[in-house]
Amino acid sequence: MTKKCNADCSYCSSWQHQPITYMGIQEFKDSIDYIIKDVLPLYGFDGVEESSISLQYVGGEIAIVPKKILYPCVFYARERFSSIFSSVTDGVQSNLIGSEKRINSISTLFGKRIGTSVDNLGHSRTVAGSPEKYREILEKNISLLNKRRIVPGRIFVVDGEGLKNVEYEISKANEGGYNLTLRPVFHGGREINVAPIEELCESFGKLFDDWVMKSNISIEPFHQLLNERLYEKTLDNDLAFRFGCPFQTDCATVSLNLEPDGDLFVCLDMADSNQNKLGNAINREFDSELWKKLNLRKEHLDSSCKSCAYLKSCQGGCMSEAIHSTKSIYGKTDLCPLWKTIFSKIDRVIDVEGVERVKNWCLSIG
Repeated sequence: MTKKCNADCSYCSSWQHQPITYMGIQEFKDSIDYIIKDVLPLYGFDGVEESSISLQYVGGEIAIVPKKILYPCVFYARERFSSIFSSVTDGVQSNLIGSEKRINSISTLFGKRIGTSVDNLGHSRTVAGSPEKYREILEKNISLLNKRRIVPGRIFVVDGEGLKNVEYEISKANEGGYNLTLRPVFHGGREINVAPIEELCESFGKLFDDWVMKSNISIEPFHQLLNERLYEKTLDNDLAFRFGCPFQTDCATVSLNLEPDGDLFVCLDMADSNQNKLGNAINREFDSELWKKLNLRKEHLDSSCKSCAYLKSCQGGCMSEAIHSTKSIYGKTDLCPLWKTIFSKIDRVIDVEGVERVKNWCLSIG
């Protein structure tokens, strides 16, 4: 609903010189109506029983959207999507930089379905150029949420600077009892400081070894990849999640991103990179031919992906990353060596510990 933000993080993929402040109520309602009436039937969702949808409000910074705008939009989306999905869940990703009133407002609206980002040592996440100010406000507002028994999961973006701080971020997550997602820095928005793939493989490999069968928290993408590999080996429906961003080939079938100006993309990463715009909901435009082409990715993956032992669990990785790496929607992500490193370690752990023991531990931290 907005690209505007009250922080100034160096690696922001949504960064814009003149961001739209926020989408208006009527524009939002018109967009949702168009998506439900004209777009979702192409996806195969038109009143299917036992179907579910997850709505994610991101930015920019979603908390800067005034309550008088945000609340009616969220309520409208819940009501409208409930007409065709049996289960509707929504949540918000916020930097939690704002007044107590603003933080209370989004926690009242979304409850425990709040995520945020963190950078306890680095200089990438700042407010008015100050990482210390950023951390001061963030910790104050996390304490505020904790008093409401809300413990937001956190994302740590791993760029060239952040790589040396990953171990510390995990120790803080263990200490605080919150789940942590490690996100290799995304190629959108501004110039970024990318961590070399060899160093990522070495670092993440060690971090996985330190985490698996030992920790009480979920660390992504380790947990997701472990779940998917276990499911591939066992077909056990108790395993909580199977396939999902960024490890899926059918993202064009299951994901749609709405921008503040009404533009439609497969996902927020592709929107930030301006990759393959599908249309505009406000203008009631949708390129069904392009969508079909994107949806064929699962049939046209890179040949090395098709022959890979981890294909069923990896699904070819992220399409947006593949475009950045190869200029092709059917290409291979440059993070492939990293995911192969983790999968090889997963298989080793399963061989040593046994499927049941690993599965039980994996489910215990779900």
